[in-house]
Amino acid sequence: MFDDLMNLLAILSVGFPAVPWFFGARWGARGVWLSTGLAVVILLCCFPILFSVSCGACGQGAIAIFVLGPIWIASALLTVTSAAVAHYKFAR
Repeated sequence: MFDDLMNLLAILSVGFPAVPWFFGARWGARGVWLSTGLAVVILLCCFPILFSVSCGACGQGAIAIFVLGPIWIASALLTVTSAAVAHYKFAR
């Protein structure tokens, strides 16, 4: 179970920078920033909760946070950069 969760969260972190482009295509520049805010909140605030729920007090959650934490922080920064580029593309 823990291995599947780690793999899923590593794959999801690659997909988050594409979120502003999907929302920008649908709702324009406003959708870019709304989706970026949502994605960054999910990336930085909700993933520790996932580990505490799935792992309990086994200690693997702490290991996963230290392994995936830098990946998710980099993904959050890349998502904001991607949103800035998408904003200029979808600005009308």
